[in-house]
Amino acid sequence: MKRLLLGLALACALASVGWFGWAIVTERAVSAWLDAREAEGWVVTREDLSVSGFPAEFVTGFGALSLADPATGLVWSAPGLTLRQAALAPGRVEAVWPETQTLASPFERLEITAATLTSALDLRPTANFALDASETRMEGIRIDSSLGWQAGLAAGHLDMIRLDGTEAGYALLFEATEVTPPEEIARLLDPAGLLPGAIPVVRTQSTVTFDRPWDLSAIEEARPQPLRIDLAEARAEWGTLLLRMSGTLDVDAEGRGTGEIAIRAENWPEMLAMAERAGLITEGARRTAEGALGFLAGLSGRREDLDVTLRLNEGFVFLGPLPVGEGPRFRLR
Repeated sequence: MKRLLLGLALACALASVGWFGWAIVTERAVSAWLDAREAEGWVVTREDLSVSGFPAEFVTGFGALSLADPATGLVWSAPGLTLRQAALAPGRVEAVWPETQTLASPFERLEITAATLTSALDLRPTANFALDASETRMEGIRIDSSLGWQAGLAAGHLDMIRLDGTEAGYALLFEATEVTPPEEIARLLDPAGLLPGAIPVVRTQSTVTFDRPWDLSAIEEARPQPLRIDLAEARAEWGTLLLRMSGTLDVDAEGRGTGEIAIRAENWPEMLAMAERAGLITEGARRTAEGALGFLAGLSGRREDLDVTLRLNEGFVFLGPLPVGEGPRFRLR
């Protein structure tokens, strides 16, 4: 019995020494990482770095924290941040974001408020903390822009999972409910106020292959860039309007896409009218588009519903043989 008690006491002592040793290593590693960013020219403001949670977990707490990347001009700041790691699984990290945080660029400043915002990440510490999976949950999100617009969502989640057998292929799922668009855009699109104030459902499911894994270098150096996008579904419903998209794109080094995107739009004439009211297209362009798309919609049997396939070739968009214009650039800043 004495030997058992002695063994238990020794095990507890060793576990305690191990916990405090790892806590010291964690605190020094985080401080060293922030020091390295400052040495590279970042502007770093930090307060009250501490590690607690004995004995079951490591809780790394930050006071006020601000990171400014001179290469991109992006600045993130928050009054605090908490990172939690289970003592027996240090590769599993939970980030508890504060109620308010700020993301600024040379062009705009965003104030982000959240009732709940948490991220759970499965990382590989031996591979520069490369991401294996992440789950981000959001509730009561509001975004206030320095340009005068506001937007938000009631609830949502963003999941990202590395595909088996790949280093930089990820399955992504984003889903949000009660998405409130900026008031100015909603007023332009729907001046009569016939549509609901919020978009009930927005959903995107895709597989994206990047040029390198998402790891610490994504913060330290530059964001990984997409090489291929397999869009299983992008879907948004707003009143009587429904828009769905799916397709596959290859992306070159300039962010230009090549591939095909299938689009289904229900009540598409109203979408064109909304785009005209918002100033996105001219009246002449709307009339031209209505004529061409009306013919295509008529072939499917219901003129209010449209099924078309857009072809992208090195960044330019074509509807059949007809050029539509320049497509978006798929680049992460």
